[in-house]
Amino acid sequence: MQAVQWVAPRQFRVVEMEKPVPKPHEALVRVESVGVCGSDVHYYLEGRIGNQILTEPTILGHEYAGVVEAVGAETDPALVGRRVAVEPGVSCGRCEWCRTGHYNVCPEIRFPGGPGCDGALRDYIAVPARNCHPVPDGLGAAVAAMLEPLAVAIHTVELAQVRPGETAAIIGLGSIGLLTAQVLKHSGVHVLYGADLLAYRVAAAARYGVDVAIDAARKDTVARIRELTGGRGVDIAIDCSNRGEPLAQVCRIARPAGRCVLTGISGNETDALAVSDARRKELTLRWCRRFRHNYPTAIALAASGKVDVLSLITHSFSPANTGEAFELVAANADNVIKASIDW
Repeated sequence: MQAVQWVAPRQFRVVEMEKPVPKPHEALVRVESVGVCGSDVHYYLEGRIGNQILTEPTILGHEYAGVVEAVGAETDPALVGRRVAVEPGVSCGRCEWCRTGHYNVCPEIRFPGGPGCDGALRDYIAVPARNCHPVPDGLGAAVAAMLEPLAVAIHTVELAQVRPGETAAIIGLGSIGLLTAQVLKHSGVHVLYGADLLAYRVAAAARYGVDVAIDAARKDTVARIRELTGGRGVDIAIDCSNRGEPLAQVCRIARPAGRCVLTGISGNETDALAVSDARRKELTLRWCRRFRHNYPTAIALAASGKVDVLSLITHSFSPANTGEAFELVAANADNVIKASIDW
C-alpha cells in the first residue's frame, strides 16, 4: 500500500509499505477520508507540539473514517463492509485512569500521527475493533472523519457544565470552535459570543449559532465582550484557538465565579495565564483533553442534522496533494475551515 509520510518541516513523501494484517482483536480499515487538524499542522510546520517531538519519519492524521475490509479472529465479522468512524487514541485499558473511565489521559495511550505512532494518511490501517464506530448509511466518509473534532466539541461542552439560559463566548472560530458553538446552542446557551482574527470565519459564525461575532483583528475582544455584557462577563468562556493569548483572554471575559474551558492547542510548552483574574474571580478552569465516550453522541448529532458538519468541510484533496492541503490550512487561505484528504 501507499502512505504519505512527514519527513521534515513542510516536507512529505509518498512511500510504499506492507499492507497491515489485523491482529485477533483488530479491524483492517480501508481509509476513505482524513481531516487536516490544527495539531497536524503544528507537526507539519514545526515537527513538534510542545515537548512532543517527531524524531523520525511519521505518518500524520488522526481524524479519519473508512470501510472495514477484514477483521481478526476474535472480532465480530459483522463489522466487515461497514463504514466506521475510528476513535484514534488506543489506551492501555489497565491503568487507574482507564479503569475509572478517563482513558483520554491514559499515560500509555498511543495516539496516531504523533511521536512513535503512525497515523491514518495511508491506504489501510489496522486498529482495535473497539475503536471502530459504525455510522448510519448515508453518512459520508468525510463527515464520518469529522466525528473526531465533533467529539472534542461535545466533551468541551460537557466540561463547561452548561445550564439553560446562560451566556458563553468562544475564542477561535475554526472547525472546533464552530462545532462547539452548535453544541452549546443545543445545550441551552441563550446568548453566544464568538471571536476570531480571520474575517471570513467571523462572517461565517452566524450560520453555526454564534449570536455576536467579533473581528478580533479590528476590535479588542475582551473590551468588546465586557461592553456587550455590561461589564459582567459571560458565564462560560472557551478557548478553541491555536494561539497562547486566549488562555488569558478567557479568564478576563468570564464573569466572577464563571467557568473556563481550555480546548485549543497553541503548540507551546508554556503559555501565559491571567492568574490574578482567575484567582480574584474564583474561576473554574477545565482543560479539555480530546474526548471520552463521546462518539455515540457525535454520530447521533451528525446523522440527525442537529449539528451541521458537512458545510464545515470547505476543501477536499487527493492523497497525492496532501502537501497542498497542509499549506492551505497553515496559511488559512481560500476561506478554509476544514480540509480533508479523500481517497
